[in-house]
Amino acid sequence: MQQKVDLEQVFETNMDDSTLLRLLDASTNACIARHLSVPWFLSILSSIETAPAADRRTKTARRLIARLQQWQVFEDALSNTQADFHVAAGLMKDISTSEQSFGIWLECMITHPDLLTKVAENPVLPIAHPHPPVLLGSDLSAVSHDEFVGFVRAYIGVASVLAVYAWSDSLPNVRCRERTLGVLRLWQGVDGYREVRPIILHAGVPFLTGLADCKPSHASPSDDLPP
Repeated sequence: MQQKVDLEQVFETNMDDSTLLRLLDASTNACIARHLSVPWFLSILSSIETAPAADRRTKTARRLIARLQQWQVFEDALSNTQADFHVAAGLMKDISTSEQSFGIWLECMITHPDLLTKVAENPVLPIAHPHPPVLLGSDLSAVSHDEFVGFVRAYIGVASVLAVYAWSDSLPNVRCRERTLGVLRLWQGVDGYREVRPIILHAGVPFLTGLADCKPSHASPSDDLPP
């Protein structure tokens, strides 16, 4: 399909705000981000970004450029011990503001072979850090590569459980929701959970904001559920 369709011509004539928003979500997938990180496409975005009218389309183009750049830094940070880890973490902060982007990124991180290999090849330290670094606040203190990878792993872990909770709540599947809520309530007492949780729960993702502090459900867990 890529050989038959002239993408450059398509995007030059069809780059309205709705198209940019769809591309913003699509570029949350690493493969698509790589295909879009080419000179001709970035040139189109730059021409929109620098247009005199500072409208929604201009802002969306700016976000799309930033996301493509952040993906490059993020992938590099998974294996480069000298990468800019705060910029890399900016990708996770940005995608957490949209349910669509959040879901695409999470699926990409747990199914993409290249990304899985990069995350897995970093050994788990025998002596764990007391908690993940605060990468997404105003604190720009030094962060080691091991700390960054630990943060990414914790983020994926928490995000995966929250996604299961959201799914079970939408069905609704009471047994699954009770099990998942039990995990979240357990994590609230674990050092480091609150350094990871706010980025996801407080970033405006509607189906997760209600879990900022998990309270016991109104119904008691079923007696036959395992502890």
